[in-house]
Amino acid sequence: MDTATGLLITTAIMALGAITFAALTMAFDRSHNRKTVRPFCNIHNKVTDTEIRISIQNAGMGPMRIQKIVLLKNQDDFLHVGIPLGQVLSFELNCDVFIQHTDEYVLASLCELNLIQGILVQSEMTQLKEKLNGYYLCIEYTDVYDDIYEQRSLFSL
Repeated sequence: MDTATGLLITTAIMALGAITFAALTMAFDRSHNRKTVRPFCNIHNKVTDTEIRISIQNAGMGPMRIQKIVLLKNQDDFLHVGIPLGQVLSFELNCDVFIQHTDEYVLASLCELNLIQGILVQSEMTQLKEKLNGYYLCIEYTDVYDDIYEQRSLFSL
């Protein structure tokens, strides 16, 4: 084998290696970028004898695009059989429901959104606990890449 052929083969192998390394680097960067903008949903319940506050917090680094907030009777139920949060609560209670319809709501990173907040008398609090106890609060949300996530939390008031 002469020098020109050896140099050609060596150059081709080095070029193939460089292309492979660049493709792998690009794939790892894309994977890392997707993971760094993922939202993470925390559900906070503060229930006392006279006060109720239920909120969600985006503890992730990317925006949380809320698709649905529903109550489910069983943890394994599908979202489409869930009851929207505003329909479960009666309007005679002195309680604010902040999100009635969640077709699309964006919660920024490290921000919190109140779902329910109110100061109630003992009879109203008992009535509210009876309505919500045993239900699962289910939040369906997406990230900027339209990956779908769910967070489910049991109400034990």
